Amino acid sequence: MSQRLAYMICFFTVIVMLATGFYLEFVDGIMPCPLCTLQRICFAASGIIFLAGTFFYRKRCTRIAINLSSMIFASLGIFLAGRQLWIQYFPNPDNSECGVSLQYMISVLPLSDVAEKVFSGSTECVQRGWEFMKLNIPEWSLLFFVIFLLVSAFYLVTDHNGSR
Repeated sequence: MSQRLAYMICFFTVIVMLATGFYLEFVDGIMPCPLCTLQRICFAASGIIFLAGTFFYRKRCTRIAINLSSMIFASLGIFLAGRQLWIQYFPNPDNSECGVSLQYMISVLPLSDVAEKVFSGSTECVQRGWEFMKLNIPEWSLLFFVIFLLVSAFYLVTDHNGSR
């Protein structure tokens, strides 16, 4: 499979993931927790990178930059989804307060307090919520971030001509 085709498949996968998230939010009323919002940002950044990869894949230095940057966002997404899964499987009994949206926290709190509140997890992060094929949203996110990381690492290591 050519790198261009792989980038296009990853881009359309990101579109489906984001569309599903927005559908669940705006149609089903499932509001994203702050960790979900950060994962969406990682998906969106990955999508932009994969879209750029479909057009600018011919030069070796561009392919390296695309693969490295997609690996960075996939790794960050893995960290965020992993943290949310950790909070779900090992909830903190001391943290029972309902959280507010990430946008609100950023507008009223210093960045260090926002980071502390996001990564400590709130009650909406603990809830498993929507499931498809016995996997919930952060589990699906983790799966796709791992796939994106593996695809990018594969093409970074093998780096054959992208026009094939």
